[in-house]
Amino acid sequence: MSTTNVDTADVIVVGAGPGGSATAAYLAMAGIDVLLLEKTYFPREKVCGDGLTPRAVRELVNLGIPTPESDGWIRNKGLRIIGAGMRLQLDWPESSAFPPYGLVRTRMDFDDILAQHAVKNGARLVQGCNVSAPITDARGAIVGVTAKSVDESGRATGETHEYRAPLVIAADGNSSRLSLAMGREKRDDRPMGVAVRTYYTSPRTNDDYLESWLELWAKDPSGKDVLLPGYGWIFGVGDGTSNVGLGILNTSKAFGNVDYKDVMRRWVATMPEEWTYNDETMTQPIRGAALPMGFNRQPHYADGLLLVGDSGGMVNPFNGEGIA
Repeated sequence: MSTTNVDTADVIVVGAGPGGSATAAYLAMAGIDVLLLEKTYFPREKVCGDGLTPRAVRELVNLGIPTPESDGWIRNKGLRIIGAGMRLQLDWPESSAFPPYGLVRTRMDFDDILAQHAVKNGARLVQGCNVSAPITDARGAIVGVTAKSVDESGRATGETHEYRAPLVIAADGNSSRLSLAMGREKRDDRPMGVAVRTYYTSPRTNDDYLESWLELWAKDPSGKDVLLPGYGWIFGVGDGTSNVGLGILNTSKAFGNVDYKDVMRRWVATMPEEWTYNDETMTQPIRGAALPMGFNRQPHYADGLLLVGDSGGMVNPFNGEGIA
């Protein structure tokens, strides 16, 4: 027999990714009683490039999160752009608005650090909390959520919960079941991307620059150069590996019609052997994720529900950057 527990707060945040945890931290700093609900358990994996531009670093500074190199934060000096036969190495600009460096930190660590920072500032984090539906009032406004407890393997424990608050924040990612349950559909007139990435052991692990490839070239069976769809990146992770990935926008005819993992393998096969990007040095499978862009789910606030991060399509369509 299941039991239902009821809890209340000033604000409920559903999803403890970077958007949800940052929101919870700011609310808690302001003295707001905030519940941060996360369906998995930390630390946990997320598909991402792991690169943080100075814009994202500024947010970490504003939050008060220390990022010393001695604690595994890998600093970079700028952006290296490769395309049209050119290599441009652009240092991050000296600016009063942004730090003069970027960072790399895997999402396995990064999301956990942000969530724990929210907790340190007073947010109440509930892990293994799979939100199943909104609770609405007579006007149709959201006043809380129902949830099921799950164990670390994702199996329901039989325990159910009601969480109630006058404001609910959906930070539950691209699919955002909470947004959909409140009738907040995606807009088809906004760009959508998909990205895949993996890690390779490589001597390039300590690269001082984030590297962006504007063209992806491969060889066809006859040895002729062919241009593949999408853009790519190589980010040194500093732990002996490189994060290597590629993204494709839905404006491309190839979107949804190619094997992205095959595109990735064909692209890295053209790279110098000494970089050691091959199946033997791959440390985990190639995994993919959607990149919702251009505020593709709106309105961002209505009926007691606020959208944050991927749930509101907040990935930058120019460079695929979401965390900042």
